[in-house]
Amino acid sequence: MKVKRISWFFSLTLFSWGMAFAQETEHTMGLKEMLRYGLDNSIAIRQSVLDQQQAEYQVGEVKSSGLPQVSGEGQFQNFPNRPTQLLPGEIVNQPGTQIPVQFGTDYTMSGTIKASQLIYNHQFLTGLRAAKSSTELYSLLKIKTEEDVIYQVSNAYYQALQLQAQVHVLDSNMNMLSQLTELTRLQYESDMVTKTDYSRVVVNKTNLSTQLQSLRTSYEQQKNYLKVLIGMPMEENLELQPSSTDNDITLASLQNQKQDPVELEILEKQKALNVLNKKSIQAGYVPSLAFFGQQQWQAQRNEFNFFDSSQPWFQQTVIGLQLQVPIFDGLQKHYKMQQSKIEIDKLSLQQTNTKRQLDMQFENAREQLTNSLASVEAQRENRELAHEVYDQTQLLYKEQVAGLTELLDAERAYREAQTNYYNEVIKFRRAELDVLKAQGQLKTIIN
Repeated sequence: MKVKRISWFFSLTLFSWGMAFAQETEHTMGLKEMLRYGLDNSIAIRQSVLDQQQAEYQVGEVKSSGLPQVSGEGQFQNFPNRPTQLLPGEIVNQPGTQIPVQFGTDYTMSGTIKASQLIYNHQFLTGLRAAKSSTELYSLLKIKTEEDVIYQVSNAYYQALQLQAQVHVLDSNMNMLSQLTELTRLQYESDMVTKTDYSRVVVNKTNLSTQLQSLRTSYEQQKNYLKVLIGMPMEENLELQPSSTDNDITLASLQNQKQDPVELEILEKQKALNVLNKKSIQAGYVPSLAFFGQQQWQAQRNEFNFFDSSQPWFQQTVIGLQLQVPIFDGLQKHYKMQQSKIEIDKLSLQQTNTKRQLDMQFENAREQLTNSLASVEAQRENRELAHEVYDQTQLLYKEQVAGLTELLDAERAYREAQTNYYNEVIKFRRAELDVLKAQGQLKTIIN
């Protein structure tokens, strides 16, 4: 009995953990919650953070070349055959002859410490400024990535809502067709309608069911795409909160203050980096000065007794300054400067083109927003009218005043009116999104 109780308790504990885990992986989100999740977990944003960190380390790498450089070196040499030199025979009273002489010892060992310190290098100073400026560029690129994620997630979210609305419409129409199918069946059994009429209703219901299943599949696929955009694991469940996209259909977003888009700031920073690159190339014409020092210990032995403290080690110390003056490099720096100047000119043209494109996008989005507002109102009225027509036609059909064709046509018209309305609402939201993007106000969606 004790063993059974322990087993039961263990199973219950595992079940509780499993239920807790299942609850943790269930997400029901609206647009704001989804955007906040995406800003925290998006793979693209996490990559941009790593790019920022890498840029900071690159600044440290550039700085390190201006700090003292110290290195150590050790060397051991063995001469089984020592080098031979020829000396004139006159030194041993043998004029006209050459005497071979071997110099040195069988073994030598040396140890050296070298140190250098950059005193002045204009190219290094310019490069340091460029490295620091690059960190600012990566900060702007991170902001651009965040805005891209907001835009992409919002667009995908509206697409998912559009599919969700279409599923809702077809679900509602399926219920109506199910009731109509049952009514027509009873009428057919009572010889009030023909078998052809009954079959037409069944065919319409089957076609609608197939379309509904296809929409549900597309909706699930769109949610999977949203998971990828916001960095959510595929095994976790994502549900969208009920849509409220048809609320607050106004032109309030046009009243936002327009800010300089981050795209223009990025181009300006890239242009500044190219200017610094040009200055760095020019700095290559300026002389550089560095301090250096070297301390060496050397021992020479005919026996391997380098660790005998009674045997001498000889020292050599060198300190000095090194001045490097560029004289002629075959016009290499000249051609590099010309290339850098062309890059600056290209970025200036790209700035102009980007600004014009952003202005065009804003004007187009503003026009679309205004037109969509009118279309939403028209489609809302059209939907209500189509609903009234369907209700009246259904009543007339039950009273055998209207035929089946009129009823099916009214049902189809009502379904299309509902779909058209939701499509216009989503079109309005997308135009609003484009306006916010052109204004540099995308993050107001979260706030």
